[in-house]
Amino acid sequence: MKKFMYSAAAVALSLFATAQESTDTIMVDIIPLPRLELSEVNVLGTWAQKNDPIAQINLTQKDVEALNTGRDLPYVLQDVAGVVSFSDAGNGVGYTNMRVRGSDITRINVTLNGIPMNDAESHGVFWVNTPDLMSSTNAIQLQKGVGTSTNGSGAFGATLGMSTLGAGDKSARLTLGAGSYGTQRATFQASTGRTKDGFWMNTRISSITSDGYVERASSDLQSYYVSAGFAGGGHFIEAVRFGGGERTYQAWYGIDSTTMYGGAWDAAPSSNFAGAIYDDMWNVVGTYDDQVDNYGQEHTQLHYRYANLFGGTFTAALHHTAGAGYYEEYNQGSVLGLSFMDFGLLPYYTSAGDTMAYGDVVTRKWLDNDFYGAISSWTYDRDNHRVQLGGGVHRYDGAHFGRVIWANNPNVSTLDGNYYDGDARKDDANVYAKYAFTKNRLLVYADAQYRYVNHSSTGGSATGPANFERAFNFFNPKIGLTYDLGKDQILGAYAGVGHREPNRSDLQYADDANAMKAERMLDVELNYRKAADKWVFDVNAYRQQYQNQLVLTGAIDAQGYPIRENVGQSFRQGIELTGAYELTSALSATANVALSQNENVNWVGDPTSSVVYNTPIAFSPGAVASARLTYAKKGFEATLWNQYVGKQYMSNEGMEAHSLPAYHIINARTQYTWNCTDMQRLIGFVEFRNLGNTSYAANGYMWGDIPYYYAQATFNIMTGLTFEF
Repeated sequence: MKKFMYSAAAVALSLFATAQESTDTIMVDIIPLPRLELSEVNVLGTWAQKNDPIAQINLTQKDVEALNTGRDLPYVLQDVAGVVSFSDAGNGVGYTNMRVRGSDITRINVTLNGIPMNDAESHGVFWVNTPDLMSSTNAIQLQKGVGTSTNGSGAFGATLGMSTLGAGDKSARLTLGAGSYGTQRATFQASTGRTKDGFWMNTRISSITSDGYVERASSDLQSYYVSAGFAGGGHFIEAVRFGGGERTYQAWYGIDSTTMYGGAWDAAPSSNFAGAIYDDMWNVVGTYDDQVDNYGQEHTQLHYRYANLFGGTFTAALHHTAGAGYYEEYNQGSVLGLSFMDFGLLPYYTSAGDTMAYGDVVTRKWLDNDFYGAISSWTYDRDNHRVQLGGGVHRYDGAHFGRVIWANNPNVSTLDGNYYDGDARKDDANVYAKYAFTKNRLLVYADAQYRYVNHSSTGGSATGPANFERAFNFFNPKIGLTYDLGKDQILGAYAGVGHREPNRSDLQYADDANAMKAERMLDVELNYRKAADKWVFDVNAYRQQYQNQLVLTGAIDAQGYPIRENVGQSFRQGIELTGAYELTSALSATANVALSQNENVNWVGDPTSSVVYNTPIAFSPGAVASARLTYAKKGFEATLWNQYVGKQYMSNEGMEAHSLPAYHIINARTQYTWNCTDMQRLIGFVEFRNLGNTSYAANGYMWGDIPYYYAQATFNIMTGLTFEF
């Protein structure tokens, strides 16, 4: 509730998973997945294709399974060039997030089976609301930059596509795991495989719990997945239903610099001040047990595909997402200066006639929302021509309201009703057309999208009035070339325009919502790839030129959402290098590095000031690098992986005091597979995280001029055992 090149070899643990794998396996993460490897749900209308000049990374189901240890997708992608992952609780369970090229999740367009996953209001994706979704994921594609046209909100940083499991083979799997900080995982999944009549069914139930590295940052995540489908006579239909609930103790307050990096204050980096109860001298005298985020979400999708409509493939889907929940908070009015009237309560009077206007109040801030719509596409692919026509329409309805559930105020009758109410609606529609033509060694690619957005809100919110209505019209063209140089060399070039509307918080906190501008970006990328028998290398250079970019100020609102504002001109430019080398039949190495310059060209720090100057864009490290060494033979696999993330600024002034120091972490993993019978396997693993016991923060925010940090776990372990039968 709260919160360019075919790059890639480094993502997958199993690039060289066995001694028998060849160069073709190396290419799995360089070249997009073949059609037959995709989910039964046809997502090709929104995924980049082989040799499209789109910077992309692809993970197969095997890759996902190897990387899935119960943590969410940000950690599955954490060693992709330019990706930074982090979590509120510090150990990757609960609220998790990621950035790509410095762009946060609000600029990463996420789809599942072609259905938009980004929250309509915040533009974020809250992975905690779909626990253990990776266990039901068949394939993943990450496109960097504006990418190809897709459904949902416009992409700036990246486009992330996922597909769920299809028919597959008849199977059952039980996965159990345990690790540091009381982390436990249990997942059971089964598939009928496709019957002779063309039917299949997949199911999954999951439970993930953790105390968190951060104090009291506990998570209780329960989820399920079920899909059923039929294929025959050129027709395909599948229904997908998944959801669950989460109860997560709040950890989004973070900690101050003294606590994070040491000093006179006797507190640990794992400290959590959410729910703290203070005396009049600001000494912590207790904590509130139910300072929790409590939310449930249910997703329903219905997909249809017909293989031969006017010589092409037609797909359509209906979707509905229903969510409801709250976060509970203890508000110490006497300490924080919050009056009863701030919560719709009347003061009370003592027997001595004194007016008591301040006191303690417990609130629940609710969100009850629905997101629904339809998508469709038609794809024609033959005779060196590929045409794709598609689009979608979506509506979001969200009710925001707050309730007082307790107060140290005898006027208990005033607890009835809501102390704020607000309603939001957002309509989103798009149409797109794509064309690719191949002639000899040359591929020409063109793509155009029109998108309409109308976002309105009435009433109030936890932080004040929220009354606005804005409409936007966007045209997003893209063009590219790919040329096969021969000898396993490919050269590509790509240019595209993207737009993105302000989110709810942007509009709500703006002095004038009508003055808020949509972001515009021109993305230009050049890429080169070279493959040989035992190695592969690719390089991707890009420049992203922004107009009116909404940048993070570093501040957050009372609900933990980041506050942003328009800047006139800004840019990101950089180079991404990825390589993989098969040292021996059993030993392989992969490495990547992303170097970038991220700059506000005309940043004005103080709105009353006329000073204009260049500053680094917040949360945009100039260097991100990782390397992996893998040994695999006869069922045994061992991997040593490390990542370096350069310094990040948490505000746009470029001040050292507002920065996240660079950090370097090392992880190791061992795994062994026992083939018990032809039908049974036992897979066990032990993962050692942060071997250097490094104390670091991967994320933070500014509260005024005070920096706050989200500490990440020091040395910790996760183990797991999977029985396939």
